[in-house]
Amino acid sequence: MAGFQVIPAVDIKGGKCVRLYQGRPEAETVFESDPVDSALKWQDQGAGLLHVVDLDGAFQGTPVNNEVISGLMERLSIPVQVGGGIRSTDTALSYIEAGAARVVVGTRAFSDADWLVDLADKLGDRLAVGVDVKEGRIATAGWLELSEIVPTLAVEKLAAGGVKRIIYTDVTRDGTLDGPDFDGIEEVASASPIPVIASGGVGTVDDVLRIYRMKGSGVEGVIVGMALYKGRFTLDEALGAIKGEAGL
Repeated sequence: MAGFQVIPAVDIKGGKCVRLYQGRPEAETVFESDPVDSALKWQDQGAGLLHVVDLDGAFQGTPVNNEVISGLMERLSIPVQVGGGIRSTDTALSYIEAGAARVVVGTRAFSDADWLVDLADKLGDRLAVGVDVKEGRIATAGWLELSEIVPTLAVEKLAAGGVKRIIYTDVTRDGTLDGPDFDGIEEVASASPIPVIASGGVGTVDDVLRIYRMKGSGVEGVIVGMALYKGRFTLDEALGAIKGEAGL
């Protein structure tokens, strides 16, 4: 999982591969009845890592599609990072045991510092924390609740607690194709002593390249969902553009 990565997203709701608009459960588009088909497609097109989310789990606070995700990981030869409803150590470890390269936690990370420190100690680099932002504050519980925590302070506390990586998402941009929150990404990356993966709003290859150019600030990848599913660009085009930018 070295180098800057373009990471396709496979979001699962009701056992199907879907995309949501701004994270709203009622604003759903189904793209594949079997998420494995999407996962294999991105693997075949050159993805080096997949971002898989149990959306039902995120909303309900406990895994719902874990069997689907475990089956998906069995079919793949590339690493998978899994999020959605992971709010206990047992759940996190069960995904690792099922083959996840990394687990992504969110909600409880911001309400139980002792738990997060213990989890970070157990998992090390195999843990990431989702810094999901809405209206300048951290959103939790499947993005349905707003805390009083601001992103820059959050990342400093996460790093101090032993977290090795964060995933920054502007909730209001997610699924819109209107472009990421570049200023927010840059601000968080500059404040973060640990690597950042950017997410939310990517609509063009130029968006991918603009985030790639932030690698000097600690941004190590970008998650892309709706743009790939809608055919705005292909994974190969995005990867090729990065190679061109890097002079490879």
